[in-house]
Amino acid sequence: MNVTMTDRRAGKFEAKFFHKILEEEIGGVKGHFGPINALAFNPDGRSFSSGGEDGYVRLHHFDPEYFNIKM
Repeated sequence: MNVTMTDRRAGKFEAKFFHKILEEEIGGVKGHFGPINALAFNPDGRSFSSGGEDGYVRLHHFDPEYFNIKM
């Protein structure tokens, strides 16, 4: 675990989100110091949590612009 937390580039692991129909990237979050092993979405769809191999669970909230994506 200490090896993954000593990199000078903090939080280099990223989760990316893709539009299921358009197959385009619509967002992403960084912050973990190791691979992300789990994602759990809030039932209201406005936030989610990520669990990584670094031992942290991080809470993320979608920006209001996320909900205004036009197709």
